[in-house]
Amino acid sequence: MRIRRTLQAAALIAAAVLLGLLTVQGTYALWNASALTAPGTVSAASFDVAMTSTLAGQATSNMTLPSGQSANLNLGPTAALQPGDSVQAGVVVTNNSNASGAFSTAFTVGQPSVTDTPTVADPKAGLAHYLTVTAKTAATAAQCNDTTGYGAVTGLRSPAVAKGGATVFCFRVSLSQEPDSSVKGKAVNITLPMTARQCGVSGDC
Repeated sequence: MRIRRTLQAAALIAAAVLLGLLTVQGTYALWNASALTAPGTVSAASFDVAMTSTLAGQATSNMTLPSGQSANLNLGPTAALQPGDSVQAGVVVTNNSNASGAFSTAFTVGQPSVTDTPTVADPKAGLAHYLTVTAKTAATAAQCNDTTGYGAVTGLRSPAVAKGGATVFCFRVSLSQEPDSSVKGKAVNITLPMTARQCGVSGDC
């Protein structure tokens, strides 16, 4: 009987743990390429990359805002986790460049930042201490729900994406089996920086 009460209490604590999930920041770097051509018309081209959440609502943003600043895409939603549970979300990244030639694009995810809300002085006292973030690339958003293939986030890179094409980054957040009761009602912010690099005319990334 005593064991049963302990398990029930642990379940209630876990149900109150709220996870503020995944904000993706996007930036890009342009690579220039040139070639000799016959006289003719010169036109400008844009290097446009779009990010779309794989979850309900399908929030979309360009990676860079008109002001030149990096855009943020909230992958949400907020979810409650039991000990040992995980939640997945993803972002579809589309190469919308209209430049002529084989201008493919490669995307890379940087070091994730997991911070408690509000910030706590002792790292072990916050929810962030009990969370693990992993990632993978996928061909479709539905593959984010497949729990296999997730691994290290930092440096994860997509295959080259041709103009008009897209790739998917899937992110998985897992709560440890035994979170401390002090994390009851706590939340975290998880930021994942993403960069896009335009490949050369050859398409080689």
